[in-house]
Amino acid sequence: MLNLQLRSDDGNRLVEQVVTGVRQHIESRLLRPGARLPSIRRLAAQQRISRFTVVEAYDRLVASGHVESRRGSGFYVTVPAVPETAAERTGGLERAVDVANLIAGVVSDDARAANVGNRLYAGGCLPNDWQEASGMRRYARSVAASGIELTDFGTSLGYPPLREFVARRLTEIGIGAAASQVLLTAGATHGFDLVIRYLLAPGDAVLVDDPGYYNLFGHLKLAGVRLLPVPRGPDGPDLDAIARLAAETRPKAYFTMSVLNNPTCTHIQPAIAHRLLQLAAQYRFYIVEDDIFSDFADGAPTRLAALDRLERTFYLGSYSKTLSSSMRVGFVVANPDAIAALTRMKLLVTMTTSAFAERIVHEMLVGGHFRKHVARICDRLDARRARMANELERAGWQLDRIPEAGLFLWARHPDVDDSLWIAQGARREGVLLAPGASFRPHHDASAWMRFNASCVVDPAVFRLLARAPALAKAARQ
Repeated sequence: MLNLQLRSDDGNRLVEQVVTGVRQHIESRLLRPGARLPSIRRLAAQQRISRFTVVEAYDRLVASGHVESRRGSGFYVTVPAVPETAAERTGGLERAVDVANLIAGVVSDDARAANVGNRLYAGGCLPNDWQEASGMRRYARSVAASGIELTDFGTSLGYPPLREFVARRLTEIGIGAAASQVLLTAGATHGFDLVIRYLLAPGDAVLVDDPGYYNLFGHLKLAGVRLLPVPRGPDGPDLDAIARLAAETRPKAYFTMSVLNNPTCTHIQPAIAHRLLQLAAQYRFYIVEDDIFSDFADGAPTRLAALDRLERTFYLGSYSKTLSSSMRVGFVVANPDAIAALTRMKLLVTMTTSAFAERIVHEMLVGGHFRKHVARICDRLDARRARMANELERAGWQLDRIPEAGLFLWARHPDVDDSLWIAQGARREGVLLAPGASFRPHHDASAWMRFNASCVVDPAVFRLLARAPALAKAARQ
């Protein structure tokens, strides 16, 4: 779909804006090779611009080789004669690009503007001022003024004191691991990359939550593996589906979030967790447990790594959600043999990770302020979550549930069967939303939508959400 954002006050001529917009759609793969562009008449009507403007823009795109004109048929995205890269030959990037486009949208310049205007409801992070309350600037200045970490190369496993802290912290949630079993990474995404490289080969089958974390789906598609969706309910995954899929396909691994699933904020209940581990042992697949929202969880929910004692489980965590979205510090915990192999892979992929960032995180964790910082975040989230849930219901939306903790609300409008169209319509009005299809492994249609509960409750946004059916209808046209 061609979704141009033309602005009369942009400073650039409308022709140049059309050309730039179409090129960006092509280069980001929103328009695939061979895709047909809107007719001159239709695009002019959609954008309320002159047909001569569209004609000149299309002529420039033909001249640049981005578009080809077919007599009597219209204008089409040019199909490359020969694939030039391994990604194009294998199709790996093509399979993952839909997720990459979503991520790019959330971190784009438009998203930054929406964030400043309190209209970025699609994001997965806390507001910047909430994280800045951690005292990060003070700790960063202190670390920069002392020690060698500002310029030091670091070590293969990562900053030793931080690994020791992580190991002690894990005992509080029932996971026994030595510091030598903790591998520091540049965030959880880096951890996923290493684990996927270690466990999987192209063509392997893997089980994933449906709905689940969209960035993970993109990583797995890029690796060329087959995604097998497992329905995720309020108490955890559908065990019957796992048993059936495991018997039929012999998957290599199951990637899941046992605590505060993204996007539904549900936990895996103990009975289901125990049976899941039995199935993993029976069908000999690994479990990759993503626990990046651990600090937001109330009480002591069941962790698969604690029950499994890291025999078949890889446990991933991160401090990017609570301390700093910019300072990418995460970790992988696994059995000693796996950590040894992952460490060698880390050295090949990134050499070491930032000792400077790791020491800052360590100083913040041991400085006595971290627990109070997280408690304040959770209190603020509770208040924002309750208000947002109330405003969504007043706008005619239905909530899956109101979670007791976590960053997200999962909701739908009863009169719209595919929330993607709501998101398309809202984007035209400067509001960025996260449609449910993004959180499905194969991006099947979904009526549901994820909302970041930490966002400011802007009445104008919820008046727009009350018009969801009209937004969707207009976007479909």
